[in-house]
Amino acid sequence: MNFIIIDIVLLLFIIISQIILFLMRKDKKVLKKNKTYNYAILIAARYESSVIEDTLKSIKKQNKNMSNVYVIIESKDDPTYEIAKGIGANVYVRCKPIKHTKGNALDECIKDILKKDKHYDLYFILDADNVIEKDFIKNMKKYWEAGYELASGYRNTSNPNTWVSLCSGLLFSSQNNLLNKYRSIFNRPITLVGSGYYIDGKIIEDLGGFPFYTLTEDYELSVYMEDNNISNIVAKDCVYYDEQPISIRSSIKQRTRWLKGIFNNNKKRKKTVPILLSNAVLVTTVILLFFLSLELILKIGVLKGILLIYIFVMLMTIVAFIFDNNKINANILQKIRCILLNPIFLLSYLICLINLLLNKHTTWEKINHVGNYKK
Repeated sequence: MNFIIIDIVLLLFIIISQIILFLMRKDKKVLKKNKTYNYAILIAARYESSVIEDTLKSIKKQNKNMSNVYVIIESKDDPTYEIAKGIGANVYVRCKPIKHTKGNALDECIKDILKKDKHYDLYFILDADNVIEKDFIKNMKKYWEAGYELASGYRNTSNPNTWVSLCSGLLFSSQNNLLNKYRSIFNRPITLVGSGYYIDGKIIEDLGGFPFYTLTEDYELSVYMEDNNISNIVAKDCVYYDEQPISIRSSIKQRTRWLKGIFNNNKKRKKTVPILLSNAVLVTTVILLFFLSLELILKIGVLKGILLIYIFVMLMTIVAFIFDNNKINANILQKIRCILLNPIFLLSYLICLINLLLNKHTTWEKINHVGNYKK
């Protein structure tokens, strides 16, 4: 009986909070831009020789003059240097880097661009393994012309061949189709998913670089958007392909880093009511799900309760595939395997959290890429 009362209180809190968020939403200013523009493409590519060629070739198909493409590395001994030079890109070699995060690499390169008095109307941020689809750049520019200061492309997975990579890819798909769609209803900023986005050049110039240095610079930028009311959108017609970890060990390492970055950013956030309320809603939802699961287990037994929860997560995975609308290029057997194993993938977040608690000095670690992109 006590659990039921707690559930009702938590549910009422979630409902009332959503109403308050809806009433407090701010209309983002969207000012139309001129159609005359120039842009830069920045790629942090430290020892990424296995994937950089496919990425640069996909860019060159729609960006013939590669002088505006900056590949950022840390040493000329990196094989990435010769590959990028051979395709015609600018290669920026960092000057004695102390910190190896993507944010630091982008900041150093952008500051060098600004120091040389080069002006770009927008900056595209890509990862070394981001193969962009045909007309990606042209379609993204349309959102800039429409007045959006930041637009994020639609992240797809280039290697849905293992259950880990497919579950990871589906997680990003769900973030765009469900979480970001939900946030847009309340006029909250989208949550960036790594890379594949542009940011208005004026914002970069006002910042004097790219001052987002944590392990999750994308989440840090998302926080900045919310604090500064920056107009943004998910450009679903602008698809890019990203390589996901193929082993559960690599995936756990990656997601532990993300959790560390998110926690660090939350400590730095401005204490505004919408932000606090959004976090409170998330925490309350997790608590509510915990109590509902506990109630279920206590009523029908541990094994039956766990089985029902497992089946529920499988059903939610099917829903996620429906919302994905076949964007992820996986066959039916791969999808079935993902549906069966996604509960285990999501449960492994507990391991990520334990790793984070036991090792508070989580740092950036390279996730090895396989390459050989095939659409």
